[in-house]
Amino acid sequence: MNAGSTMERVYLDLKMRVLDGRYPPGTRLDPVNLAKTLRASATPVREALHRLAGERIIDSWHQEGFRPPILAEADLHDLYSWASWLLGLALQGDVPDPDHPAGLVGLELHKDYAEALDSLFRAIAMWSANREIRFAIFNLIDRSHVFRKAEATVDTAARDMLAAMEDDYRFGRWSALRAKITRFHRRRMAFAGRVVAEIRPRDEPLR
Repeated sequence: MNAGSTMERVYLDLKMRVLDGRYPPGTRLDPVNLAKTLRASATPVREALHRLAGERIIDSWHQEGFRPPILAEADLHDLYSWASWLLGLALQGDVPDPDHPAGLVGLELHKDYAEALDSLFRAIAMWSANREIRFAIFNLIDRSHVFRKAEATVDTAARDMLAAMEDDYRFGRWSALRAKITRFHRRRMAFAGRVVAEIRPRDEPLR
């Protein structure tokens, strides 16, 4: 395996582990220890960590190393607001014609809440002709994945709201979908404090 493919493998493996929540928020990600787990040298691990930090999936602090972020309620509130705004931008202008399936991105069938929500938002991103909006939504999906499980835990209406948005997408009810996405994120903001408490390391006091 050449150096390029090794770095890509390590990056994808480490990214999956972070997004799956295998490392609690604030856990120090030590390149040497990770190299043993990922069966690689420390160099591609450091490259992967820097790449993930550039994508804001993990935090990088001078002399503090790399860590999955510890989000405060205000941080999560801002991220939800950003998601609502970005998806709204993607939905502006022309929308796919439901009578021409080639113009739509099919939703993948997922029972898991996080995977299903990612699928919907990814499909919406593909509507936009602006590649910067698409890339921003894809990055947002990655950054949000780690706390999606907590959303479904603290808000029993989250799955029903997702199902309603999926139905609007599948049946081409675009105005209704835009309105539901706005309501969905307003509710997410209202539950931000409870989501933060759910994902916070248990030995860290609440502030």
